[in-house]
Order: sequence, then C-alpha cells, then structure tokens
Amino acid sequence: MMRLPLHVQYEDGSGADVVASAPDLIAFERHFDKSMAVFSEQVRIEYMLWLTWTALKRKNLVTADFDPWSETVAAIEFGETEGADLAPLESTQPIG
Repeated sequence: MMRLPLHVQYEDGSGADVVASAPDLIAFERHFDKSMAVFSEQVRIEYMLWLTWTALKRKNLVTADFDPWSETVAAIEFGETEGADLAPLESTQPIG
C-alpha cells in the first residue's frame, strides 16, 4: 500500500505529522481528478495542503474546513516517518 508521510507546521508554532494512505490518496484523485503521479510533474502547494488536511481530517485531528485550516498553516513538507512507504513517482511500471 502507498503511504506518504507529511508534516505541517502551524503559525502558532505547533505542528503535526500524518501519513496519507490509500483512502487519502483516493480522495485526492477524486477531488482534483488527477492521478497521484501529478506529484512527479509538479507539486502545487494546494495539492500538498489538501492531502495533508484530508489525512488529518480522516484521523479526527482537524475539524475546520479546508480554507480556514489552510490559513493557519505556516509550512508543509513531505516527512520522513519511519517505516512509511513513499508513493512511487512513476505513473507506470517498466515492462520487460
């Protein structure tokens, strides 16, 4: 299963780590009508924020809607959560 660790730093100095997994990745693809492969082509701040927000929301770690929540974010980055499998950057597997 694909897992994508993310870290959000809030304006108030607090932070949160979350791992986006299959339900979050599917929600991203449905919401933006784009494959996760888009991260290998371009990383839009909105994509990273939305993916983090939906993972936090699914784990009941945030209750605010996306736009008000995003106004509290100072920084966001791909994390290094131990044991997490990063999503592949290629959209297709090589065939031999």
